[in-house]
Amino acid sequence: MSVDTLQESKNKEIDTTVHNEQGKLLSFINTRMPSAEDAEDILQDVFYEFVETAREAEPLEKAVAWLYRVARNKITDWYRKRKPERFENRSVGNEEEDEPLFLTDILASLDRPADDQMLLKAISEELSDALAMLPDKQREVFVLHELEGFSLKQIADRSQAPLKTVISRKHYAVQFLREHLRELYDELLNNH
Repeated sequence: MSVDTLQESKNKEIDTTVHNEQGKLLSFINTRMPSAEDAEDILQDVFYEFVETAREAEPLEKAVAWLYRVARNKITDWYRKRKPERFENRSVGNEEEDEPLFLTDILASLDRPADDQMLLKAISEELSDALAMLPDKQREVFVLHELEGFSLKQIADRSQAPLKTVISRKHYAVQFLREHLRELYDELLNNH
């Protein structure tokens, strides 16, 4: 097989994968992002990286799984670059306990050694997964309030929902994340 024929075959595989997965991948990203524009940006970044990797490397055997892994990482990176100081300072412990659990207790700082960076990545993925498990409306309220800094009143106005409904959605999201992150926190305490 000539080099041109091989490259043509790779390009056809890339085009087919992009065409077949674009809608599903955008939907996956869109449910995890606060706006369609941000989701589109991440989708473009994922496909750019896919095309570059697929052209230079051997054929990706599990291209679809690779696309979703890269998308998840890009979503995590996007949230990390937002206003993490608001999110890190939120207590996620149970109020009935003596000591509240803060996300700063879980998240390693960025100026730590490489082992801590790997731990931070694992924690970020766990947090991203937990956010992805929330119902859409709860996740939207949580992300808009905690990560983007909107007030609950602004979110109510934006979503045309009663303020009490928005407050309730936020409450349920926080309760779920507390429970989910409590397991992670306990596991980290037992391993360190």
